[in-house]
Amino acid sequence: MWKFGKQDTEIEELLSRYRPAEPPSDLWDHISTFPHSQISKSSWPWAVAAAALLALTVGLHAGTFGCGVGDEYPVDERRVQAVADDLGGPQNRVMAQWIVLQEARAEREALLARAAQVDLGSPR
Repeated sequence: MWKFGKQDTEIEELLSRYRPAEPPSDLWDHISTFPHSQISKSSWPWAVAAAALLALTVGLHAGTFGCGVGDEYPVDERRVQAVADDLGGPQNRVMAQWIVLQEARAEREALLARAAQVDLGSPR
């Protein structure tokens, strides 16, 4: 029994009255042929230009700003080892390198800020 009191046979009877429509006979031809050949041919140059522009932008950005791995700041290996030991051992070396790099950047920025204040004539 269903919620509305219909038996399975009654439901099957109701469903037998309706059948899904068959797909059009030329559906496979429509799907398998290359649609919109004029649109696709005209969009290829734009897609290639967009991909080239993206590659150029990423390349110039990486070349100008660096990849952020630490090329611009020397990393003190003794400091990295000490931080890795504090974090629990050599398995934490990557995290220790990142921490030391961030400290080096912060120290460099603080040094530059102090130098800028001295250049402007501000007291220390």
